Amino acid sequence: MDTGTTPQDDSLIRLIEDEMACINIDAAWKESMMPFLTVEDDARIQARISYEDGRSEGLAEGRSEGLAEGRSEGEAAMAALMERLFAEGRAEDARRAAADADARARLLEEYGL
Repeated sequence: MDTGTTPQDDSLIRLIEDEMACINIDAAWKESMMPFLTVEDDARIQARISYEDGRSEGLAEGRSEGLAEGRSEGEAAMAALMERLFAEGRAEDARRAAADADARARLLEEYGL
């Protein structure tokens, strides 16, 4: 329980208390080493930090989800392309689409995929 008094027999607490009393007398030191923030300033800073952290996390999550969605759509388009090419007996075009990005793009456009 805090009584607001220092036990007279605790030398460490007495030493700390004496040092703090000396520091508190030196206004210039306090001014340069311990800038004071108002509650509002501190709240504003904390809100900005929280906002920036949240925004960074949201952007990272969005990028991750977007990449996963894009990958899934790309795989689905490629599977549909291969299925149609093989169904039409265009095995050589399927091989080309698998190896060449330009050929793949042309074939995806040809089939509207």
